[in-house]
Amino acid sequence: MIDDLLLDSDIAEPASDIHPDFAQRHPLQIAVCLRKLVSGGDFVTAEFEGRQIVMQVLEVDSRNARFIFDAGSVAADNRALPGAKQLTFRSLPGGIRVEFATDAAKAVVFEGRLAFEAPFPALLYYVQRREYFRVQTPALDPYVVSGRYADGDSFKVEMQDLSLGGVALRTANARFGTLDAGYVLRDVTLQLGDFGTLKLDLEIVAPRHFTSTGGERRFVMGCRFAALPGPAERMLQRVITQLETRRQALVPRE
Repeated sequence: MIDDLLLDSDIAEPASDIHPDFAQRHPLQIAVCLRKLVSGGDFVTAEFEGRQIVMQVLEVDSRNARFIFDAGSVAADNRALPGAKQLTFRSLPGGIRVEFATDAAKAVVFEGRLAFEAPFPALLYYVQRREYFRVQTPALDPYVVSGRYADGDSFKVEMQDLSLGGVALRTANARFGTLDAGYVLRDVTLQLGDFGTLKLDLEIVAPRHFTSTGGERRFVMGCRFAALPGPAERMLQRVITQLETRRQALVPRE
């Protein structure tokens, strides 16, 4: 079961507004986060098919990679929940943002009352510190990242978004797509359009792939900056600010 989850986590989509640095990928790490919800008695919102219930996590079974949560207060929602193919869970215990999605849950009886059992998520986002603001980079004239693999071969991929924490890279390059989480790209060049270039080390933290509508296999690699010297941080802050200013200028005014 745990091996299956490790494979699934490579293709799971992250929450759209959370930096991939905050993703817990290993089932044992996920179990720890879920147990904190149990011990704290924290309320969790489960959303599915336009419905939601507010509940608590009751038990965590790390051996079988499953957890149990209690039923909501509305009987109709409880009846509908087992038919949902996917559930999204959100909580904010002590200001820590917790978010994850699971496959379908099944109804069970826990300590004599209705409850539900769901499999562990492939990814669980546990945000313990301030998130970095991310901005989409230009699509028509994309920023690019170039460098060399450890064996000396070169690569050049497009940038999808940018923050002070890292970047997301997109490509159809099959070799680049095989790089695993933890792989460090040394001394890569970030070409930032009119703003110039930076050379930094990037660590891959969230590799994933998908198939485009045209049937092409594509890869999105969430990366973090291994280090960010002061001058580089100031330059990136200028880039992010200008990109967001331009985006806001294109938003229609009511």
